[in-house]
Amino acid sequence: MRTNDLKNLSGIIVIDKPQGLTSMDVVEEIKRVLRVKKAGHGGTLDPIATGVLPIFLNEATKVAQIFLEGDKLYEGVMQLGITTDTYDITGEVLATSDPSSITLEDVQRIIPHFIGEIQQSPPPFSAAKYKGRPLYKYARNGLIITKNPKTVRIYDFKILEMNGEEVRFLLACSKGTYVRSLVHDFGQRLGCGAVLKSLVRLKKSVFTFDQAISLDEVKRLAKEDRISLQKRIIPLEKALEFLPKVIVNEESAQKIRSGIRIPTSSFLSWVRFQKLSLNPMEKYIRLATPKNELVAIIENPFMHPTNPYLTYFRVFPARNKS
Repeated sequence: MRTNDLKNLSGIIVIDKPQGLTSMDVVEEIKRVLRVKKAGHGGTLDPIATGVLPIFLNEATKVAQIFLEGDKLYEGVMQLGITTDTYDITGEVLATSDPSSITLEDVQRIIPHFIGEIQQSPPPFSAAKYKGRPLYKYARNGLIITKNPKTVRIYDFKILEMNGEEVRFLLACSKGTYVRSLVHDFGQRLGCGAVLKSLVRLKKSVFTFDQAISLDEVKRLAKEDRISLQKRIIPLEKALEFLPKVIVNEESAQKIRSGIRIPTSSFLSWVRFQKLSLNPMEKYIRLATPKNELVAIIENPFMHPTNPYLTYFRVFPARNKS
């Protein structure tokens, strides 16, 4: 198999992002190595962070938004007794204190304040935007922009180990959560300050660390074993299995791909015929042929009961039959 055979593949490859690179650095490297036309990532990781970074290739870029809405799982280390402008160990030190008197019990007592729905502002040095411009660009010019806090959800926050000034933790959280901000706020409440020292993302949406491959391994396989590399690319049909599925016949599939609007009543008849029980609060539903070929992602008609026609979120071309 030649490298050119990879450039038209659509799917998701999960990268174990190396420390020191931005998420976009990884995207550009994957585009260069695989020579794909389009690629994008499924959720920014700071340069200091490593771990699960899904890279969406070609047609898969059309559905990246669905996965961006997924929850996240991290393991990290915070260092007590220091505050920086970036909220992590790489920033300029703004304050220090002696945390030697702080015990594991002190740390554990703070945890309940950070469980459930909390209000959080992004760090001044972050990709969050103000008037269309990332905050870090303002911060680099000495202008610190404080955005209004937004609601995020912390599902679980466990202290795994405390070793002197370092506290290792496990964090399960919703999209939009800034771990650096969480650590900063934690340190402020503890009274000694804290920064993020290291971070590994173990899960993003449906993608897990055991699926991840290093960037170096991608480069090696691209040269030595492209068939094995191709097997690491998760097909869209597989990645989207968590969405409810409704089967459509080939005639309907062709109409959808041609842009013809399908009446909601037709969809409801498919659901009844297939005896499906769909969650009315599920945001998206996938339409597939009897051979499990992805046709489209639609917005759930049960969430828009007055719409006479289906609303297509994304439509996918037929597979190449040659």
